[in-house]
Formats: sequence, structure tokens, C-alpha cells
Amino acid sequence: MLLVCKFVPGNTASREMLDYLLSPDECIGELSRAHNPKDLLTALPKPLSDSIPDSAKKNNYSLLSSIKQSLERGDWLALSTFRRQYPLSEADLIRYPLLKKRVERLAAQPEKKFLKANYDAVRDDVYLAPNISYTPVEPSPDKKIVVEFAGQWRSHAARLLLTKTECQSETTATPQKDSSKSHRSVSVFKDLEDEPRNLYLSIPMSGLPMPLKLLLAKNVEPVDGSVDKPEWDNVLVPVRPLAYLDGSKNKDKASELRGGYLYVFWKGKLWREMAITDKGYYQDIDVEYYRALYKQEQAKKQPKAIHREAEGFPLPHFWVPYKLLGEVQQGENGVKVLFSPKPKRFNQIEALESDPALLDKSSTPLDELASYSAAQAFSAQDNTSDVDSAKVHAVGEDDMPWLSDQQLLVRSFDKSNTVIAYVDGKNDGLMFRVDVGTSGTTALNTLYIVDHNSDYKDAFELELFHGPDHNWQQALLSGLSPEGVFTISLVCDQDPDSRHILFDQVAYQDLFAQPQGFAEPELSPTPDQMPKPLSREDKQRFESLFMDWSF
Repeated sequence: MLLVCKFVPGNTASREMLDYLLSPDECIGELSRAHNPKDLLTALPKPLSDSIPDSAKKNNYSLLSSIKQSLERGDWLALSTFRRQYPLSEADLIRYPLLKKRVERLAAQPEKKFLKANYDAVRDDVYLAPNISYTPVEPSPDKKIVVEFAGQWRSHAARLLLTKTECQSETTATPQKDSSKSHRSVSVFKDLEDEPRNLYLSIPMSGLPMPLKLLLAKNVEPVDGSVDKPEWDNVLVPVRPLAYLDGSKNKDKASELRGGYLYVFWKGKLWREMAITDKGYYQDIDVEYYRALYKQEQAKKQPKAIHREAEGFPLPHFWVPYKLLGEVQQGENGVKVLFSPKPKRFNQIEALESDPALLDKSSTPLDELASYSAAQAFSAQDNTSDVDSAKVHAVGEDDMPWLSDQQLLVRSFDKSNTVIAYVDGKNDGLMFRVDVGTSGTTALNTLYIVDHNSDYKDAFELELFHGPDHNWQQALLSGLSPEGVFTISLVCDQDPDSRHILFDQVAYQDLFAQPQGFAEPELSPTPDQMPKPLSREDKQRFESLFMDWSF
């Protein structure tokens, strides 16, 4: 990690350092961008790192708290690499009395004096004619870069960003309604130099100082500030998905999504991964960061599972590129969207990236966005629709829990020129349940499924549920092909070497079939044949072995 501040011991500080002094809160805000404590520790000065107790080095929160305490006591001072525009005031330091005393002692130090030479100043008594010279003033830069958005809607947390160059700093812009054209909004970067810039989509991340930056285009050329175009060379489109309730792909039978994950592939590679909240908003995941962690773990002998956190600000819709640098994004360079009830593993993501046919089969292409150039609007087509004509179908008890018929959010985009993309809602599946009785079993299990008729492989973690009379673990299985032949194994998480094969190469329909020849015998036992009551230990053993399958 590259620090943007440096640390000096408080007892070696000087008066000149006060112009660079950071408050503890300002320093901790800069350090909070570290993803793990190891990176942060290696970037700290060794004396400061050694002074931190080992118990505080286990996680970011404890480590940052320990560093903050050292700064508040004045044992160490955090200095910015740039001179402060305004020095820390007494009001800023009143929360840190020990640091305030340290600052007061430094401020009381005498200023450095510069000794003058011991001679009288020379008096200039010779008159010279004034030398007047003209210095031409360069005109202010007047170039601009404009990015067009389909539609006009409420404010959005995401924004666009131009990276810095040797002579220009980083700058951002948000979409604003185009007052002269009601079908679009525009983001305008003004007062630019005449040099190409790289364009990014910038998404703020909760709890992190730096946004998620997604590259849109390189070397975007600016134009004169007076230029206007009926359609700009860079166009983004707002998209909100609806999910089909069955395989008929009838747009009248589609619902909102209130759970699961969306995957946006662009040019055949995963571009965005978003978790869907229970309110129907989309939160971005820094998928490339977690992909790098995944590769690091896979290089180890015993790799650990990585849980990907959704840290992006909730968004009511997401933007996808329709046209960049004048080129329409379609076909092999197009955008594709797919839905998954559970996060896809990286080997599944890489399989989609390496197999265009599999990606086409699993996703919804957005090539139909090309209708925007001709009509400046969208209409119902094979895979997409305008939001005004989109219908939300009622959802019943038999539908999956991530589907919803709540329409408030989608209806708020009526008349906004937002696109509806229809995805497979995965509205099928079955419930696997392990009854653990009252034995107090808390060790969870994982179900591993392999389809021998395809490349399908998946793992489902069982969740523990408590009932009034007994407890059970269960998982909702989705994505199983009715034409598949499956091997299903159960592995206890506390003993990864344990593996119990429940079904070995069993066809999908046979998973629910009652064994042939099975019939419950009707017995009339005599008193001496009556079974003895189960002991407490036998009952617990029986309950822990009982398994129940149901839809």
C-alpha cells in the first residue's frame, strides 16, 4: 500500500511541520482504504509498527484504532505530503488534549533566523529608464468532452471520470438533463486541454475512500466548446432488469428481482457483478479485486474460500455502454446480462468468459439498444422493452423468494427512457433438507452436485433452522437441468475429508421417485412383539440420520 502521509515521532518534530500536520481522523480516513492489516503494517515505519500490540494487528479496525491512539497522545505525528491550505485550528484540536499540548509546544519554538551579512546596504542612486516588456497570456483551454445518456431521471450516485494527465488533473461529471432534447441527458467535461483522455465509470463504495473505477474508453478526443451533436460519440443507457417467471419468455409474465446477483459481461469478459438488495437496488462488487485475491489463494496448498462483499452504493438502475468512440457495442463487443440466485464461483465465471456459446446460452444480449440511434427511444423487442410498457406479474407462494411483484421502484422510471432487460428468473428448483432433530447439532454441511450430462457443477451451503420440536438444515437447489444425471454428495464443514454420496448418477426425475417395491407393512403385533421405547441416545442418533426431500 502506498501511503499518502508520513509519520514522525512526536519528540523529534519541529515547528515547520505544523503546516503539514493531519488530525488523527484525517489520517485514519486515508489509511482506511487498506483491504487487509498486513498491507498497512508493511507501509508503516518500523518503530511505529513495533509499538502496536500483536492483538491489534489481527484486523483493520483494531489496527486503525491503535494507530489513532498513538496520534491522539502525540507520540507520533501524521504529516501530509502537501502543505495544508488552512492550518489545524484550536477547534480541530480540542478533541485531542495531549496532541494539542504537543502542537502548542511546537508552535512556541522560535522561528529560524537568517543571519545578514555585516555590511551596509548599497544604495541605488542611478536612474535607469523603465524596461517595459509585454508577456503574452495564453488563452484558457476551451475544449470539452461530452457523454450522452439515454433518458432523463433522478440523481444517481454513480458518475463519470476523466483520469489525470501530465498537465491536467482528474475530474468528474454527473449527468444533467439536456434542456434542448428531452430524450437524453449529458455529462459535460468543460475547459479541457486539447489532449485525449481516458474515460471511466466511477461508483462510490460504502466505507471506502476510493470509488470503484470501470474503464469505458481510452483516448477520448475533446472537441471545441461550441460544438453540438444530435448524438454524441459516447452514449450510455440506463438498464433495469425484470425476470421471467417461466420458460415461455412471455413479457407479461415477468417480475421484479429482490435478491440474487446480476452479472454484466462486456466484450466477452465480466465487467460488473452486482448484488440485488431486498429493496430492488443494485450494489457493485469490486470483482477484479476479488479475482486477484482468488488467484493468490489458488496458488497456495490450502486455498481459503473468498467471500465477495457488495460495497457499492445502492443504485436504482445501472449504466451500460451503447456507443463508445463512435462504435456501437454489439455482437462480440456487445453487452450481455444474466441473473443468478447465488454468487457464481470464479471457475464458473471463467467458464463463461472462455466459452462464447455458453455465455450466449446463459445470458440476455443487449444488442437491441441500437434502436436508440434511429428513434431516440426504446420499444418492446425480443429481449428488451421500454419501461412504460413493461408489466410486473403477480408472484405467488410457489415462486422463488428472490422474485417480487412490488412495482413502486420500476414505475418511478416511467417516461424516463430507461430500458427493461428481461433475464431468466431461475423460478424453478427444489428444497433439500436434513433433519437434525433435537440433538443440538450445529456443524453445517455442504451439498456438492455434479451433472454427468453437462459441465454443471455447484455447491450449496446448508443453513440451520430451529423449529419448536426439531431442527433442520436446508438449501434451495436451483439451476438443475431436467435432462441431467446427478451425483449428489454431502460433506460436513468441520470435516472436509468426509464425503457421503447420497445419489450416484441418478436422473433428475428419479430423485423424487419412491423406490420400487416399497410398501409399508401392516402389522398387528402381539404385546410381547411391541417395540421397546427408544432411549434418549437412540432417538438422537435416529433424528440425526433422517433426511427429508421436498419441493
